[in-house]
Amino acid sequence: MKCLVNSRSLFYILNSLSWLLIFIVPTHHALMLIVLIFALSGWALGVWPQPIISLIILIYLEIVGIKTFSEGLQGYAQPFVWLLVATYIIASGFETTGLGRRIALHILSFVKGNITACVFVVIVTLMVLGIIIPTGAGRIAMILPVCTGLIEVVKVNNNGQSFSKSVLLAVTLSSTVMSFALITGSSSSIYAASTIELITGFKWTYLYWIIVHAPLTIVGLMSIWIILVKKYPMKQAGWGSGKLYIIEKLAEIGKISVQEKKLSILSAFMLIGWMTEPLHGYTVPVTAMFVGIISCLPKVGVQSWKDASQAIHWDVIILFGSAYALADAFQSNGTADWIAKGLLHFLPENSPLLAAIVMILLVSLFRLGFANMLGITAVFLPLSISVAQTLSINPIWLAQIVFITCSMGYFLPTQSPSNLMTYSLGIYSIHDLFTSGFFLFLIMIPSLLIIAYFYWPLLGIVPN
Repeated sequence: MKCLVNSRSLFYILNSLSWLLIFIVPTHHALMLIVLIFALSGWALGVWPQPIISLIILIYLEIVGIKTFSEGLQGYAQPFVWLLVATYIIASGFETTGLGRRIALHILSFVKGNITACVFVVIVTLMVLGIIIPTGAGRIAMILPVCTGLIEVVKVNNNGQSFSKSVLLAVTLSSTVMSFALITGSSSSIYAASTIELITGFKWTYLYWIIVHAPLTIVGLMSIWIILVKKYPMKQAGWGSGKLYIIEKLAEIGKISVQEKKLSILSAFMLIGWMTEPLHGYTVPVTAMFVGIISCLPKVGVQSWKDASQAIHWDVIILFGSAYALADAFQSNGTADWIAKGLLHFLPENSPLLAAIVMILLVSLFRLGFANMLGITAVFLPLSISVAQTLSINPIWLAQIVFITCSMGYFLPTQSPSNLMTYSLGIYSIHDLFTSGFFLFLIMIPSLLIIAYFYWPLLGIVPN
């Protein structure tokens, strides 16, 4: 209660003092910064519900004369907003049919006698589920019941505590890594692709996004396994009870159902459509919405519209559209460029490495206080593009570095809903997450810079 009171006081003080900016900086920039401070403090402190903050932003932009309410609502007409809707519908299909859980169980059944191999296979399972289930919460919802069941039965050779922590931290951190690995990996990756296209005109395709981010994704997932195995050593024996549990659960769900077969076909069609977008011209949002609609049709579908619609996280949709409007206003108002030019006093032109390091440090600091990856991405992505353009750096190159850094919610349970889902089980502590995440962060940041400097240019994304 005391924390909430302090957060509430800080929120009101920040937003009251922000109006003093009118006397310090040019008025049109001051007004934009006032709205930006409201968005940052509102999304980060959680004093009011995030959808309320998001809707107020649209009204605030009109009140201060930056963007009309009608112009702000145009963010909800963007194709990528409806890609987000489609991903929730498709994820609901996997939960309704049980196909996601079946896939998780089948992959885990490949574990033989080595108990540490189970942690590795959990990570592989998250990677596979990341490809076919395009929401972080949906992925964890599919695998978490399986993992908690394994944790209950694997209590031999004093491996219980180490195994439990390793499995849940593997689920948590792997899901976070997969949030940037795919263009549909999270609402933030969808937002990043759409905002980059809005501001720069550069259009990401599904397959190109995978190729660009594959090396860092592999580094991240392998690092998670190595960190957890070293941090929580387990005796290499006694996987028999875990294997028996998986066999029993596979027997319980029985043979693959007609509904699961339908969803498998629809998913395969969708993935092929995404990867071959340059050949047929139908965008990722169009293909996803087509599959989402079919999944809800009578006879050929796998779920009712009533069930699917209840799975759509409208709070996130509202936040997404508001963030889109905020980014557009931040850029079109000239405030992002104005801030970027101010950084010229501290950052020399044509210095991509220095600019990347400064942005990484800035984003990482703010990320500690943000429970919503989409919110912080909405603030820093347009700013990074302006900084890049001002410093004669490739904006796509710097924007991707900033976006990936925004995804690194490795330290605290409050940094993402996925973290909270696993932490709430009470099996690992904040210290467990922070130390594991800290080691992962120390690996990921240098790897990101190396890959961005030497691998991305081979694909056409040069630093400058």
